[in-house]
Amino acid sequence: MLTHNRSGNYRFLGMTGRPFSGGAVADDGYDIVHARFERPLPLDEGLAAAAEHVAAAGRPVQSIAGFELRIAKPLTPADFDGFNQGYVARLKALGLEVDGLMPAGRTNVAASVGAVSQPSVHAFSYTMAGPRRRRAFVVSGAPEDSGDDTATRLDSIMRNLSVRLEKLGASWDDATMIQLYGVEDLEARVVEKVLRHTGGAAVHGIQWFPSLPPIEGLKLEIDVRSAGTELVLSRG
Repeated sequence: MLTHNRSGNYRFLGMTGRPFSGGAVADDGYDIVHARFERPLPLDEGLAAAAEHVAAAGRPVQSIAGFELRIAKPLTPADFDGFNQGYVARLKALGLEVDGLMPAGRTNVAASVGAVSQPSVHAFSYTMAGPRRRRAFVVSGAPEDSGDDTATRLDSIMRNLSVRLEKLGASWDDATMIQLYGVEDLEARVVEKVLRHTGGAAVHGIQWFPSLPPIEGLKLEIDVRSAGTELVLSRG
């Protein structure tokens, strides 16, 4: 069910008890801005920098619709739960909570190249007034939920992402960026199992990060967004 974040001008796929939403879609008359730091910032510094940036852009902190995080290595389920407790407390302190739900989507991966030494913010997305011909949205990273090989893992991810897009009232044709996280031999499978199923979005190709999902044992993750503006932010 979509929940309306009126202060942030987007609707989101709220998940009770979860530290992030399944994704967010901008209200009519609003677009998504995607902002990436030149280098990932430590979690507290990155969250504060994101809040400062949206304020300088004339937007409330509630307009933040998604975060992309980096961690040093995949975590055990127990350690992942502990990380999420601290993360949720930080977002609540910022005011990023709607009806007891966390509205911002999230991708959280452990990079195998260009790794960080502590949890860090790589990028964030927020809403800004401005009409778009296509739906503006951000969908949280989805790891595989089944499969013992690359092909079936990708199939499970694509099914989950397609369901989320449908719930958001968006489609693959709306997408402007697809991001893949994994370290296995992927080239042939990505074309067959991902890009051939993304319609017009395939023209953008796919951005690959040699990374692993945040929980030990998982192999692949994909997220997708439709943003009218892409920024690179220098800091420090």
